[in-house]
Amino acid sequence: MVSEHEHDPFIEEIAGELRRPVRFDSTFESRVMASLDPSVVPLPVERKASTPWILRPRPFYVSPLAGLAVAAGLVAIITMSVMRTVPDTQLAANDPAPIVLPGNSTIIPVAAVPTVYAEPFTFIDSTARSVAVVGSFNGWDSTKNVLTRSADGVWSTTIMLAPGRYEYQLMVDGKLIADPTAQQTAESEFGAANSVLIVTPR
Repeated sequence: MVSEHEHDPFIEEIAGELRRPVRFDSTFESRVMASLDPSVVPLPVERKASTPWILRPRPFYVSPLAGLAVAAGLVAIITMSVMRTVPDTQLAANDPAPIVLPGNSTIIPVAAVPTVYAEPFTFIDSTARSVAVVGSFNGWDSTKNVLTRSADGVWSTTIMLAPGRYEYQLMVDGKLIADPTAQQTAESEFGAANSVLIVTPR
């Protein structure tokens, strides 16, 4: 039911057509007289081409509620498409927002990458067959940081580390030993003392 404050433009137009007064052309009277008196010849009727009111162009009308619904739908579609580009593993709340490239490739802004420094590790033993560094920086994995032997029996490698405190040991021919060049040591639950490396910002 349409209240007195609500009006449909289409219904209003139909009602306007019905309320419009009927106008007779100038020959109406002569045609009436001719129908009463056969001797009177009626004047010809002039007909003007007109478009039926149902076919007349009407202004496009969209209610405010329909406009809001369309806008809300567009916002929802854009939001869902953006959320799909975020990887499943969420970054910490204090990390800078990642930059999402086409193809779901993600790069971290330069400001989020910590500064690292090249830390040298050296061990001298001409009889050793293999030397590796294991520690808190590589999960105590002997395959990640293997030292290279030079001709004079000096084993060396360089590991990129961020500022912090690290405990480590040298694995020489399968046995863990403390680094003889380390300035600090710490107790270890595996028997041999852990060497301590403190990386400070340069």
